[in-house]
Amino acid sequence: MIRHLSSCLVIASLLVAAPRSAPAAVVDHVFDTVDTVEINHDPGCAPSSGCGPAARVVVTGIRQNTSVQVTEEFIFYSDTDMAARCERLALIAIAKPGKYRFAIGSHTNGSFNSTFGGGCRLVVRDA
Repeated sequence: MIRHLSSCLVIASLLVAAPRSAPAAVVDHVFDTVDTVEINHDPGCAPSSGCGPAARVVVTGIRQNTSVQVTEEFIFYSDTDMAARCERLALIAIAKPGKYRFAIGSHTNGSFNSTFGGGCRLVVRDA
């Protein structure tokens, strides 16, 4: 009984001490089709001003439930790895038109030196 109680206490302490992750990105821009995608690395501004480089993903396509082509930019700040992943997923959506919906979003907290990024996913379309 004591062994079970001590095991529970150890597990509880690990859960309380677990590091908290950054808030999940809002992946709220869903494209039925993706026509182009590009990734840009903005060098930012002078280091003395506190702002740094930013990865930008620019997507052109048709948003879900619309019929008009739009171009939208998503700023991933210093999260260049996630920006590259989103570019790859968008390329899959381009290569397989009609098979996937591409969803993307990025954090916007108004801070130029933010380390927040964004997120994206592919969603298989209903048959």
